[in-house]
Amino acid sequence: MKRLFVVTLLTLMLLAPLALTAQTTMMKFNQDGEFASVSQSPDPNSSFTLNVSRNFSTGAGTSASISYLSFSFASDNSTLTITQIVGAIPATSFTGQNTQNLTLSLDTSQLDPTTSFSQICIFDLNSFSLTCGPGPTGTIQLSFSQNGAQRTRVLALGEEITTGSTTTRIHQRSDNSSANVSGTIFGATVSGPGATVGINHNSSLEFIRN
Repeated sequence: MKRLFVVTLLTLMLLAPLALTAQTTMMKFNQDGEFASVSQSPDPNSSFTLNVSRNFSTGAGTSASISYLSFSFASDNSTLTITQIVGAIPATSFTGQNTQNLTLSLDTSQLDPTTSFSQICIFDLNSFSLTCGPGPTGTIQLSFSQNGAQRTRVLALGEEITTGSTTTRIHQRSDNSSANVSGTIFGATVSGPGATVGINHNSSLEFIRN
């Protein structure tokens, strides 16, 4: 686990200079409502973080947004594969009346490219070259159940994550509770108590491509 964290940090430091100085905001979502998140390291060579939230309702109807980032090292540490999905998803993909039980059911092949971004990049740790292409197509099926083991309140979180030529900015105020999660992400099993559910209050997710 420690090795994965250190190598990931060093790799991101190498990737950051590849970004151009000019920044163009591609999309921004005002998140106000139920959300669910989970971060796990299924094995010593991989890790992922997923956040899904309802967005602020407008006259145009309700919607939801997702942010997914995963890292996977080759068994010989020769390459690092980075998968990133950010953007709007149909409101019907994220269901549940309250934080007791929330469900995400998403087919990424149906994402709208005008309101979402999906990409897989392979970083060669020997040549320091970066090759990117379209993101994965498949399903994400997750069920979140609040377990009440811990409750927290986020008063003001500001976070900026730069991965290669993309930057994700998160501003969050929320009421949170620990939760259990079960399901699959692109066929890989996800389960355990290390998830979070809650309510966002005037939070935002901003995605920028350099």
